[in-house]
Amino acid sequence: MTHSPPSTALRWYQALEQAQAALAPHALATVVTVAGSAPRGAGTKMLITPAALHDSLGGGRLEQLVAIRARALLSAGHSGCHLEEVALGAHAQQCCGGHVQVLIEVFPAVAPRLALFGAGHVGQAIVALLAPLGWQIDWLDSREQQLASAHRPRGCEPHLHCSTFNILMRDDAVHPLPVAADSHVLVLTHDHVEDQALVAALAVRSDLASLGLIGSSSKWARFHQRLRAHLAANELARIRCPIGVPGIPGKRPEEIAIGVVAELLQLEALRHASISESSRADPTAASTLDQCGLSRKEARQLRTHFTAPDYRQSSSAVTSDSTTDRTAS
Repeated sequence: MTHSPPSTALRWYQALEQAQAALAPHALATVVTVAGSAPRGAGTKMLITPAALHDSLGGGRLEQLVAIRARALLSAGHSGCHLEEVALGAHAQQCCGGHVQVLIEVFPAVAPRLALFGAGHVGQAIVALLAPLGWQIDWLDSREQQLASAHRPRGCEPHLHCSTFNILMRDDAVHPLPVAADSHVLVLTHDHVEDQALVAALAVRSDLASLGLIGSSSKWARFHQRLRAHLAANELARIRCPIGVPGIPGKRPEEIAIGVVAELLQLEALRHASISESSRADPTAASTLDQCGLSRKEARQLRTHFTAPDYRQSSSAVTSDSTTDRTAS
């Protein structure tokens, strides 16, 4: 049997604050109803990450099942609220034998990520719009002084990572292309030679969320002519140029940035919807806490049993007798 790691010293609310500040994947499990006997009462909470548990739902098989379920939801990219029904005797093999409902609130992996090449006026305007939305931004420029003097939105420092990078001077073995998988990428440097070298190196990667190049249709026609000798048709098709939603005629940096950010938000929404659809199509992603999960009808019947007057009276009698025995001893 696989056991979850032991709970850490952090309370659930401390771990929740840290996980949300770091944009790390996590799930908050809450016991919302209890019928009959259970390890902990309604309102008990536990914070679950891929590697640790914070606080406790009472230990035992119930806690293990909740942790397994939460991590499966995180791994599948699910988000939102998931209500689980558990009969502690039949499904969790716990002697207390009651029935609980556990609400699992899932906050999947990190926020969307953008690799932005170029710290000019348009790049700064894009960062000013996107960083406050919680995106992780890797901001790169070959000009150290330009990057150092570029405007950074106040309060967004944890989400903004700046570094100097020049693709024309890199050694592939020593300085690999610093773009994380699943990143959206925008190429808008001050130099067309850099632009071309970057998109040529990036278009071969199938693990990127999107790849956009700033420029006019005539710029893209020239680039396409040069790149098609080195890239396959499907690789060329990964490059968007021009970038930005259509219909915004202005050419000021802020106007260009609005169109570009709007397009990024659309692309990320479509990507997220595709991931969610794939998860829903996976039958293992839709399973309940264990393979014997209760149906809604069974859950209602079980709650009715535990809340029936004759059950409450018998439970009270057992409690009273136990108290008398302890007092007598």
